[in-house]
Amino acid sequence: MNDRFDVVVIGAGHNGLTNACLMAMKGKRVTLVEMRDSLGGLAAPVEFQPGFKSAGVWHGTGSVSESVMASLGLKDLIQKNKSTVYALGESGRIAPITGPTDTTTFGIAQQARSDGRNYVRYRDFMTRIQPVLSRFLMRRPLNLLEVESEAPVELLTRALGLRLLGSHDMIELLRVAPMPVADFLNEYFETDFVKGALSMDAVLGTFTAPRSPGTTTNLLMHESISGQSIKGGSLALTAALIRRARELGVDVKCGNAVTRILIENKSVKGVELENGVMIEAPIVSASTNPKSVLLDLLPVEALTHTTEHRISNFRANGTAAHLLLAVDGAVTFDGASAEQKLSHVRIAPTLDHVEKAFDAIKYEKFSDEPVLDITIPTIENPTLAPDGKSVVSVLIGYAPYHLGGGWTDDAKRELTMNVVDTISRLSPEFEQKIIAAKLSTPVDLENDYGLTGGHLHHGEPGLDQILVRPIPECFDHETPVQGLILCGSGTHPGGTVSCVAGALATRAIAHSEKVRADAA
Repeated sequence: MNDRFDVVVIGAGHNGLTNACLMAMKGKRVTLVEMRDSLGGLAAPVEFQPGFKSAGVWHGTGSVSESVMASLGLKDLIQKNKSTVYALGESGRIAPITGPTDTTTFGIAQQARSDGRNYVRYRDFMTRIQPVLSRFLMRRPLNLLEVESEAPVELLTRALGLRLLGSHDMIELLRVAPMPVADFLNEYFETDFVKGALSMDAVLGTFTAPRSPGTTTNLLMHESISGQSIKGGSLALTAALIRRARELGVDVKCGNAVTRILIENKSVKGVELENGVMIEAPIVSASTNPKSVLLDLLPVEALTHTTEHRISNFRANGTAAHLLLAVDGAVTFDGASAEQKLSHVRIAPTLDHVEKAFDAIKYEKFSDEPVLDITIPTIENPTLAPDGKSVVSVLIGYAPYHLGGGWTDDAKRELTMNVVDTISRLSPEFEQKIIAAKLSTPVDLENDYGLTGGHLHHGEPGLDQILVRPIPECFDHETPVQGLILCGSGTHPGGTVSCVAGALATRAIAHSEKVRADAA
């Protein structure tokens, strides 16, 4: 062994960085191992054209936990105002779908007066259920398979929170959670492009569409952990986490992929890197996809047949591609006033449009008319591009991991043009302004970021894979291998940039250390 640490953290995305920082704050000697040459994972900048940088694959930071930031000493990064996202419709129609309630209500009411009133009702319902759902999402998961093992006070606290909703809201929550999000949104809104854009919070990056059962749960979960954002966006968050890790003395190893997790007597002994270096540690905390951790890094004999079968069937086929565009000049949209700076917009004309875009991937195709989640990070951070130029970042729904005929250069060009054509219909002269483009398919995301299946959430957020995530044997971030902890988005509470999984895994590490100490 070349060196010894208390904890090895695999993967330097937001969860890995969070986990490494929190363990270092507990006085542990921590090393953070990242296969890429830079830190930050999906929230890291990438120079895709000389002078042009992205702000990461994940656009938003509205789900980042304020309590986690406070525990890291980074609470000053949190800004209470919710960032505004706009829905774009045909003929210059624009409406905010998130942001300050009063301005969002006013904007939606311009499309349909009843929708303005119903948005207030919609927001009131989300506000009332938020404390209950966030209590489940921001705290360790309950062991639903062995409820009798849970502390009575924990069960009582959470049950009481549900009961305090009152009978009306409790019944309403139980009624709508299993619904397709299309049915849920149809109960509130009339405006097609508003409903289409709102549905993307439930389905983007997943193998579902608005009429898939259970997708309302995804929307409720998203709403329950959103509400604030990070000053400076994902770049500021990544920079702050990296700076904090270095301040705390975390040993950082970039450009070093882990090829094996070393096991001795069914317990973790350390890791081996691709350059042959071995690092000894009694705890290995992996923020990477759980399938790759359990199936690729562990020896075959470490898992039972049942465990191997379950993790092999953990669904993680990506459905979103990411397109970066270098643009000459500002990007404007039909219907936007000169004062409006639309830094985050969505193009999803109707719920049917989103559904049809999803239909394509069932047959290993991508959509001719994709739905798009678009940010222009240079509006808030002009340093990402040369003076007078812009960066456009697009998450594309839907693009299959398994494309019929494969992701050839021709296929990539066709999808890129589909996206450009879609934007150009709503943005004058957009295509003529494009300097360069870089498309990352789900396969590219797998190769570049280690995302098994290219899935942005590290695994499908279906009802079965939310309640017990990723599999029963890995409940509460622990695994069947003593000392091996999962701290990434493939565990509770799931994907997006929140830092919660990395924080919750610290409890599992403490429990694993206690078990090992008691056995010694």
